[in-house]
Amino acid sequence: MRIDRTLRQFDLDTLRLFLAVAEERNIARAADREHIAASAVSKRIQELERGLAIPLFRRGSRGVRLTAAGEALVHHARSVFAILDRMRGEISEHEKGTVGYVRVAANASAIVEFLADDLPAFLAGHPGIRIDLEQDFSLNIVRAVRDGVVDIGVFGAAVPTGGLKLLPYRSDRLVVLAPARHPMAKLPRVAFEQTLEFDHIGMQDRCSLHVLLTAAAERTERRLNVRVRVTTFDAVRRLVQAGLGIAILPEACVKPYEAAMKLRSVPLTDGWALRQLSIGVRSLDSLPLAALTFARYLALSA
Repeated sequence: MRIDRTLRQFDLDTLRLFLAVAEERNIARAADREHIAASAVSKRIQELERGLAIPLFRRGSRGVRLTAAGEALVHHARSVFAILDRMRGEISEHEKGTVGYVRVAANASAIVEFLADDLPAFLAGHPGIRIDLEQDFSLNIVRAVRDGVVDIGVFGAAVPTGGLKLLPYRSDRLVVLAPARHPMAKLPRVAFEQTLEFDHIGMQDRCSLHVLLTAAAERTERRLNVRVRVTTFDAVRRLVQAGLGIAILPEACVKPYEAAMKLRSVPLTDGWALRQLSIGVRSLDSLPLAALTFARYLALSA
């Protein structure tokens, strides 16, 4: 078949140029990024589309947009380059006398509360393993695991994870964070629905915490009024300190800062406030030995 011949003839340069155009949504910008003439990029893309007998982009006056086929190819192309990067990394590490290289992505809660302790303990017992740890939002982490960009993801269980193999990790408790003089700060404990009377400082919608809180608000048939969205827990704490609203955060991300920032944390009474973190992989069977060893270590530490 024609498409089979085209796939066999794929070269990495064409695949890299395709990804550049997909990410930049503009052939000229992709050409600048890859230091190649725009006409050459356009020709490569046209040859690729001709070989596949299907358009990968929709052209417009403002740039290009991926077709459904283009989206599918992006997913597989990223997986190809992730595998190549991992291959180069592992070969390089073996040359240095080490025995493994593991790529991990975790959300902020997992890093601050648990991985900061689990990582040193693991590495002390496995001196031949090197770990690259990236912090990201849970939805992004799930995508990175699916695409093969990372070996292991650690994220909130509230996000959809279809297709991944999941292992239980740890659980954390959510609390309400408020300025010391706020009405909420005077309560010994509080139900989530009570917090809906006030403005919230929230995380971006890719964050598992946002997914969890939005779902909880929908169950009460009330609206979660997020006045400001930010990307870090530090920014949340500072905006709460400034009096712009209250927030709901993991307890371990709040307690060390309460006194100095004149904040108060109040336990939530809702059952879902005890939040589960998950370890996600594409397949345990396909994991490199170093990654499998680390995943099992984390699961056993739960």
